[in-house]
Amino acid sequence: MKTGNEHGREWWLGVADVLTHGIAQGAGKLERVHLSIADETFNVLHRIPVTRPWSQAVRFTHHNISKLSYRSVAAVATGAGQLLAPPDGHR
Repeated sequence: MKTGNEHGREWWLGVADVLTHGIAQGAGKLERVHLSIADETFNVLHRIPVTRPWSQAVRFTHHNISKLSYRSVAAVATGAGQLLAPPDGHR
């Protein structure tokens, strides 16, 4: 039989699991929305001949930095969730 502390610990581990999973999934969705909104502006700049070469370079840089940022958040959240997860067979 489990004590109150053991049930409380399991509850907090469950909360941590939900939060870390939510953060990882949310970061992926935010990345897609962010890049989609940024593409609207970059598409306008691409249509203007004077800004076209710069907009392509800035879009490439912006998108790669954004992807790195959002995916780093997702990776840290996933890693934290795995560290906090109980060993297999204890769920």
